[in-house]
Amino acid sequence: MADLWPVVSDAVASLAPRLALDLACAYVVVQGVYVRLYPRREYAFTYWLLNLITFSVAYMLSGVRVEMGLSLGLFAVFGILRYRTEAMRIRDLTYLFVVIGLAIMNGVASERTGLVRVVFIDAAILAVVAALELRQAQHREDTVLVRYDRLELLQAEQREALLADLSKRLGATCERAVIEHVDLMHDSAELVVTYRTAPRT
Repeated sequence: MADLWPVVSDAVASLAPRLALDLACAYVVVQGVYVRLYPRREYAFTYWLLNLITFSVAYMLSGVRVEMGLSLGLFAVFGILRYRTEAMRIRDLTYLFVVIGLAIMNGVASERTGLVRVVFIDAAILAVVAALELRQAQHREDTVLVRYDRLELLQAEQREALLADLSKRLGATCERAVIEHVDLMHDSAELVVTYRTAPRT
């Protein structure tokens, strides 16, 4: 039992700083930026668990000699797991790659790389995410897929009337509307509507 304690203490001393750093980065990205700006809070559960699982796998593999192709393949496998039952927006998918990338980087960083370098890289990633998102937090745009029933307003000359009708129905200022699909049999169309969201505090 006395021989086991040094091994456990060394393992904890090696794991704890990396895990704390990874969880701190995930908290900033998920809770500090994403959940604060977007209403899709159910993705926060996914981001947290994928980050933790990816970090665990990467950390366990950091002591095993693997080829670069296998490392990239592991990253691709986690990236492909997008829960095919639901389409994810590009922005949501980008956050997925961010939390996975942070977990892999924090998990596989070797002692030669040093924790200080990893901290600087993490800080740079977090700074870029925060700068790109928070600078437009007061007046930002979002998109939504809408099934629309007034086909007569889809004509080019009716663009202003279309945006006014969508703004009234959605309760937000609609900036653009792109026609994705028109179903003449059911007199409806699918529109990707870009609207300006209310300021968040």
